[in-house]
Amino acid sequence: MFVPDGLKTNAYRVLRLSANATLSEIHRAADSLRRTAKLGLAGTNEADNPLLGEVTRLEADIRRAIGRLANPLQRLNDRLFWFHRPRHPRNADSTALATEAIPGPPDRAARCHDEALTRLFVAFEAGLDDAGVELWVQALRAWHIVVSEDDYWAFVLALEERGGFEPVALPSDVDALRDDVVRLAADGLIVAGRDALARSETSTVRRILAALRALADTGPWAEAAQEDIASPAVERYRALCRAVCEECGSKIAYNQDAAEPNKGVCDAALKRFRSEIEPALHGVTQILPLGDEAAQQSREEAALCLASIATAYTWADDFTASEELHEEALRLAKDTLGAIRIEHGLAEVRDLARKQRVFGALKPISSLPSLAHESDFGFRLYGKSDYDPETQSYATTCYFVLLFIPVFPIARYRVIDTEGGYRFLGKLPLRKGDRWHLGIVAAAIATVVLIGIINSSRNTGSSYTPSPSSGYNLASLKARIDISRSKLENLEPQLQPVREELTTLEARMGALASELKSLDRLRNLWIQIDIDDYNAKEETRKGLLSRYRALKASNSSTLQLYENLVDEHNALVAQYNALLR
Repeated sequence: MFVPDGLKTNAYRVLRLSANATLSEIHRAADSLRRTAKLGLAGTNEADNPLLGEVTRLEADIRRAIGRLANPLQRLNDRLFWFHRPRHPRNADSTALATEAIPGPPDRAARCHDEALTRLFVAFEAGLDDAGVELWVQALRAWHIVVSEDDYWAFVLALEERGGFEPVALPSDVDALRDDVVRLAADGLIVAGRDALARSETSTVRRILAALRALADTGPWAEAAQEDIASPAVERYRALCRAVCEECGSKIAYNQDAAEPNKGVCDAALKRFRSEIEPALHGVTQILPLGDEAAQQSREEAALCLASIATAYTWADDFTASEELHEEALRLAKDTLGAIRIEHGLAEVRDLARKQRVFGALKPISSLPSLAHESDFGFRLYGKSDYDPETQSYATTCYFVLLFIPVFPIARYRVIDTEGGYRFLGKLPLRKGDRWHLGIVAAAIATVVLIGIINSSRNTGSSYTPSPSSGYNLASLKARIDISRSKLENLEPQLQPVREELTTLEARMGALASELKSLDRLRNLWIQIDIDDYNAKEETRKGLLSRYRALKASNSSTLQLYENLVDEHNALVAQYNALLR
């Protein structure tokens, strides 16, 4: 986890002071550290909170720390992110950590602050899985509670007056810092979110953004942090949409004789939309919550880009493709302002697409089909589709008919009904379903012919006789497979409730172990926990473990039998398949 430099080089940490230190204590600590540094004894120790990283105490570091504490705003910031009470008094320099006991509300404020800060530092040590991010949420909530109370800030101003600082921090300085405190505490989590986005760790980014949404009640900083994390991905995505649209628009030739080259430009732009923009949109919407304004704007951006490509197809004289893409863009732009623009473009192209659909694919007819109107054998028209109200024409398919059953399609036509017949406008290509129909019939005919040839060959004594032993082995294996499958099916009802209970027990034990581990970590850092609750959780975990072991022991033979049957069944199936090959 990233630890901000401001925490690593906190002036109180460098000087090994509590945040209560006065100006005179600061200078005494600096002199003591200089002497220690000369002896080579100024390394990082337990009192320095090593999880924040190594801390150096060269002369330049000491001077820099003193300089920060001389500035009121920097002093307030460093005091905010360090402890008012000694962390490890047995190992620390008692002179450097000396602090005056402050009874009453100030003492409570200091204690609450230190506990919240410890929780924050524990969160830095945690990972970014569900449990680790939940630690961040708890730590930042505790932090928000502390810094929202006037008692703590009154205590901070009292430390300023007692410390002999010049210049002293003013209430206005406190107010300026107070508005930004929780965001400063969350800086490590925000940086982790940006880093996860850069590494395309979508699940981690979503987890962090969900945590920030859960912290929305702690101030407007949470919403700003979400935007800060997601904005690079959103901006890259929008720049991609603009680039595809601009490239397509710049290459289109806006004249009537350029349909063919324009078609290539449009196809290339659509290919980029499918291969680049759609995956990028999916990535953006994966990290943003459903209904988020940025997610809605991203959908609108993609829809407008697709509508732009759709309009370009009109300059390629492909109005049907333009209509389809406009309709797709309209679905994508649902509930956005961009939908109005797309609807207008769709209305303009719809009539042209209809005319192209009706007449654009028509080819001249060299000879009219000979239709058998009354006969049960011959050619007949079946079906009505793609009706055009303006011409009252429709598409239909000509089938070869046997006993009034359409056996296979011959051709498609656009026709107009007339008295006692049809007026043929032109020929259409067969549909995909028609081609499948034709292929299946052809395959069936070929199969019949092949069977006839084989039977003929058998009748002349030249057929191949399969090995009797091969058929026997297959039949024997099939019978054994059926028996093993039957045994497994008989065992399933008996083992199902056992496996379900074992799975439930494992899940409950895992959840309790995670909670106990978090409580142990807090206790090791001297944070008070509810011992009775801890012991109750431990007893529950032990009871579950005992139940788990007993259940496995009482069903061990049945479980082992089931595993053996599964292995035997798989081996028989593999042997059967090998013989088939």
